[in-house]
Amino acid sequence: MNVGIHHEKAEVYVYAGSGAVLAGDVERALRMLKIPYREIDEDHIHRGGLEKGCRVLIIPGGYTAEMVSALAPQGLEEIRKFVRGGGLYIGICAGAYMAAERVEVPGRPEGLGIINVTNMRMRGIGVVEIRVVEPDHPLMEGCPERIRIWYQNGPHMMAGRGVEVIAVYGDGSAAIVSARYGEGLVILFSPHPEGSSEGGVDPGELGTLCLLRNAINLGLGP
Repeated sequence: MNVGIHHEKAEVYVYAGSGAVLAGDVERALRMLKIPYREIDEDHIHRGGLEKGCRVLIIPGGYTAEMVSALAPQGLEEIRKFVRGGGLYIGICAGAYMAAERVEVPGRPEGLGIINVTNMRMRGIGVVEIRVVEPDHPLMEGCPERIRIWYQNGPHMMAGRGVEVIAVYGDGSAAIVSARYGEGLVILFSPHPEGSSEGGVDPGELGTLCLLRNAINLGLGP
């Protein structure tokens, strides 16, 4: 099987358009997990491309404001429609910032509004420890209750009604959350389960690949 961006029948789509500078780390992690994926950009989403075989959409880390601007209202609505119809949205760092109703960048533009969280913009880069508060959640299968994971300016999330907090930072704010949206599911990672090639962090060695694998399985089935 040819695993990678040319795998046309892949059901996992990775947004690698404007602003998604860390998409390569997600793609590297998917190759390590032997999960076929397809790389897409904002034009693909604007053209309704999520309706053609996508079951899991991953919005990676990067420049949040650039992503929101590139997707614009039309692309954001296509993503909402995809999740409402039963798709799985996995937002990592910038993808988590973008999922809220308001995006915490200058001007606070409209976000996806697909999950009831308030994001606090934070700065910091390095390996941090998060604590799992829902160890029986399927997202945590095979993962320890204290996880060392790469962090790169991700949001500290305050969960509202209907949002399940799965792991927290030391200050009690949410690091991983999940919620239903329509027929679909939203999973947000403030830190990076895919590790960091620039930071020299191998997610296999760190043990965080299980988070990404489990999240995708919630969209594809085991």
